[in-house]
Amino acid sequence: MRAVLLAIQMLILLMPLGAEDPLARYVPASSLEKLRAGQTLTTRIPPTDGLALLPAIASGESIAAEVKDRRPSLGVEITRLISGLPQQMDTKDGWLFLYNSLHAVSTMKGIPYYSVTRGKTLVLFTDSYAVDSASRKDRVSDPVFSELPPEDVTFTFQEDGTFGRNVYKESFSWRNDHLLVKIENVSTINFLFVPVIQSGNLVSEVALVPNGNDVMFYGVSYLTTSLPLGDRRSREDSLTNRLIAMAGWLKARLSGAQ
Repeated sequence: MRAVLLAIQMLILLMPLGAEDPLARYVPASSLEKLRAGQTLTTRIPPTDGLALLPAIASGESIAAEVKDRRPSLGVEITRLISGLPQQMDTKDGWLFLYNSLHAVSTMKGIPYYSVTRGKTLVLFTDSYAVDSASRKDRVSDPVFSELPPEDVTFTFQEDGTFGRNVYKESFSWRNDHLLVKIENVSTINFLFVPVIQSGNLVSEVALVPNGNDVMFYGVSYLTTSLPLGDRRSREDSLTNRLIAMAGWLKARLSGAQ
């Protein structure tokens, strides 16, 4: 009996005082503390430096390399923690729910975002839906999956007050520790009938890391153009607010509020 008690005491002594946060493997402790406190981390992409907020995920190196190779005119990053969700997100059902939520593009119609240039909250997308191909705009239902595929490509049509009416290509991939969606314009984006952003030069990549009832949202958005950018800061703030709006939309989907 004495030997059993001694063994129990040794086990207690060897036990860690506190379990490490599972998300600590992806972001620095200082960043994780801010995320857990409800903060949204944002930064601008410097012309010569790498991505500052990119978590240590399996696709991290390829994301960073692509941004570097594209040499964007400007870009931004954000990281946010979508927490307190009603469903366990790192289970088989949770992964599938997250994947289908990302594909529910028709529910993006009417989501709000803060317009820097207008100084008020506006509707980001006045219309949003899946289409059957890159060259046609025939509306189709949002894709719904019964099993999680490793890869998928969906084309969407979206109309917004900044970029107008355009078709986008959304490439989805599932890795061992995250889901990734890359969104790039198929249509040439015009301003007052002048081509401003050529096809493939407006890109957003969003990586989602599920953990228990939380999902870490990382987004990077960047564009390349040969035309003058004007007020660079407001353009960067606009891209940031678009990513924040997307994170808010996804939170509503995952929490059952939408």
